[in-house]
Amino acid sequence: MTLKTLISHQHKLQVAEVELELIPGLPQIHYLGLPDKIIKESFYRTKAALKNSGYEFPVSKQVIVNIKPNHLRKSSRGVELAIAIGLLLMTEQLDSRLVDPDWIIYGELGLDGRVYEPSDLASQFTPSDSDSILTGESLFEWPNQSQDLHRLKKLSEFETFQQVSKVSYSPQRPKDGLHYFFSEDEAQFLTLMALAPVHGLLAGTAGSGKSTLARNLISFLNPPQSYLQSDSRTHWLPHIETHSSITTAAFLGGGSQLYEGEIERVKGGLLILDEMLEYDSDILDSLRGPMTGQTLRLARSGNFREIKPTFKVVATTNFCPCGKWTPDAKNVSCRFSRTRCGRYLERLSGPLLDRFGIMYFYSSNKARMIDGQTVLENISKIQSTLNHVTFLEPQWVAEVYRSLTSRRLDLLTKVCQVIAARRVALSRDAEKVRSAKKAELTLEDYQQAEKWSLTPFQALDRGMS
Repeated sequence: MTLKTLISHQHKLQVAEVELELIPGLPQIHYLGLPDKIIKESFYRTKAALKNSGYEFPVSKQVIVNIKPNHLRKSSRGVELAIAIGLLLMTEQLDSRLVDPDWIIYGELGLDGRVYEPSDLASQFTPSDSDSILTGESLFEWPNQSQDLHRLKKLSEFETFQQVSKVSYSPQRPKDGLHYFFSEDEAQFLTLMALAPVHGLLAGTAGSGKSTLARNLISFLNPPQSYLQSDSRTHWLPHIETHSSITTAAFLGGGSQLYEGEIERVKGGLLILDEMLEYDSDILDSLRGPMTGQTLRLARSGNFREIKPTFKVVATTNFCPCGKWTPDAKNVSCRFSRTRCGRYLERLSGPLLDRFGIMYFYSSNKARMIDGQTVLENISKIQSTLNHVTFLEPQWVAEVYRSLTSRRLDLLTKVCQVIAARRVALSRDAEKVRSAKKAELTLEDYQQAEKWSLTPFQALDRGMS
């Protein structure tokens, strides 16, 4: 007898198979396939649920349960329903016509025989359109209204019913950043980071508020395109803020089972690196490929997994151990030696720095008069312009910026396109330009983009020389 169920692996539920066989022996259930303590203890619930539902547990028979794939350590809160139904089918106490062989059976049993939906089913399992699930009653919300869910109230009354979810996929934008007030530069930084496909670096004095600005960015990003790319709790983009003490293995993932790392959990969302230069150099080096969209391949003990990074990075840092120096700072008194400061800054390698499209030397002394809701409204207008207008690169760009690398010029142009879209969206001729569907980037657009994508990087190169 083989049935489908779900097991927990790398913080997600994946489809597995449960094989059952009856052999002579004491009435006991033996689990194979690297089960954990939760699965082993389900024997007592399964036996009590069957007895209290009016069924008989096999006498003078022991039940062998093999959970595949065999090489993964299994943890599951709902495999016991599949085992109970399998036993009833094998002992002919349940009509086989009542159970669809294509069902994924996943549910918890009460001692009285009631069936419940495990809370992790809605949050950790992403079903395909063809998946049919048999579970118990629940108040948990499913993101997909069309999901084929079959529910069972009691084992004693084996009557399944279909329940249509009362909620649909509705991303919930985090409100924290919308309650803040920002300076003009801060508002433009949030706008560029929200709309341009680039990574951003915030540098400034210690305690100036750059970490808060980085965290506020999640409130201004565009909503996720699908539930697969969203945080299961809010349906919004996932955002991860790791601590600088994190190990390389925890950051990238690994181990004999190739467990999930932080870099994979943030797929499609925002990765916040607070105090980036305090991170281990191996972690910073490992980011160079993923930040340009290169596939990350993890290999352990003959197994491998490939990760396609799609996240946006916003990092904060001090350029000196004293936390006071930035290239535009004047008359800074530092208690550390010049050699110590130089070594600290050397942690930010040239190739890693080149992955950032925006750098902002943050200052807390500017007047904050723009509220977050206004910033979000402007972002929506600019996004609409970007959706309808194609901004063309002028022919003179290659000659004017011939000293730049191709990557730096590409990042500059991406930022320039958002600045041009902002110019159009807030102008009187917005509808006229949208009707034309095409517009050329201007010299002024590039000059404004240089403030974010070129000048800060050049200032940092000169800063400690």
